[in-house]
Amino acid sequence: MAPKPRQVIWLVVILAACWFGTMLSSGIELGGVKIKTFIPVISVPGEIIPGFETSIIDPLSGKPFGLYNTLFTTIIIDIVIVVIALIGGRAIQANGANATNFLGRAWESFIEYLTKNYMVPTLGARARQVVPIAVTSFVFILIAGFFELLPGHEAVGVLEESHKAGQGYCHYTSGNVSFITGYKMTDPECALTHTAGSGKVADVANSEAMTGAVVVPFLRRPTSDLSTTIALALIAFLFIEIQGIRANGLHYFGKFLDFGNLRKGGMMKGFIGYISFVVGFLELLSEFIRILSFAFRLFGNMFAGTILVFVMSFLIPMFLPTVFVALEFGVAVIQAFVFLMLITVFTSLAVESHHGGGEEAHH
Repeated sequence: MAPKPRQVIWLVVILAACWFGTMLSSGIELGGVKIKTFIPVISVPGEIIPGFETSIIDPLSGKPFGLYNTLFTTIIIDIVIVVIALIGGRAIQANGANATNFLGRAWESFIEYLTKNYMVPTLGARARQVVPIAVTSFVFILIAGFFELLPGHEAVGVLEESHKAGQGYCHYTSGNVSFITGYKMTDPECALTHTAGSGKVADVANSEAMTGAVVVPFLRRPTSDLSTTIALALIAFLFIEIQGIRANGLHYFGKFLDFGNLRKGGMMKGFIGYISFVVGFLELLSEFIRILSFAFRLFGNMFAGTILVFVMSFLIPMFLPTVFVALEFGVAVIQAFVFLMLITVFTSLAVESHHGGGEEAHH
């Protein structure tokens, strides 16, 4: 069967893109400037956007306070969530239980699906109390993953000098716009000059003592910063503990520090009592370890995915990175769902009655 014209066009486009990507990996010359793909300097913590620093110094890190790119992205995500909630909520309020627009109906169906299929079977009637924080965490992580699909995400920003000698890249400036060529300061291509128009490549000596430019992006996925995931983990931890206290009162602490077991008489009962007390203390430690579990699981998956996209964009800059970016969005969906279910399950364990308290948790 002969191929269709549309199939032939797509084949030509793919082959041309693969050829261009291969050339870009080895270096091509455009307008007298040689450029190639590169792996950007990877920063684990969030970075302050140049021009938004303050004179106040953080005593813990020794760095100035300022607007971090992860915080800036978080603010944008919060605005998006608020707008979606307002539009969807207004549509639902306008006509009772039936939303009046697509966004409202989609939002209503989404909440109903998560609640009826995952939260109610685990929490029962208490699902209504857990839905706000669990679903908000889910939506935040989901939209943060969606930002990875935006063109220029973690690539468009402000050029600044590398803080370490031998790092960074030469950059080409044309008018008010600059871009990094991908060549290290020690590469011969870095010493080229570009005379066309107003742009030129920095004319520097091939010395390891020279520092090149790095990009501080305007947008960076918040969940790839440990500060954000720790904040989410602390909020989830406090919410779970508060629900346990509300359901069981002071009896909630009995499962962690049951001093009554230490007063049991008899050698066997006394031994079992000490074992029970130690087990309770280990459960108390496990409660706090959940903070690390929440934070590092989310951070590890998101940060590793960002590095994977960088590496694949360097090796095969055309088409294949798109697959990994889409995969990263899928990972974000999974991690958002895992975060929601962890809040649900841990809350269910916290509201279980202990020593006769909190019987309402089972009704």
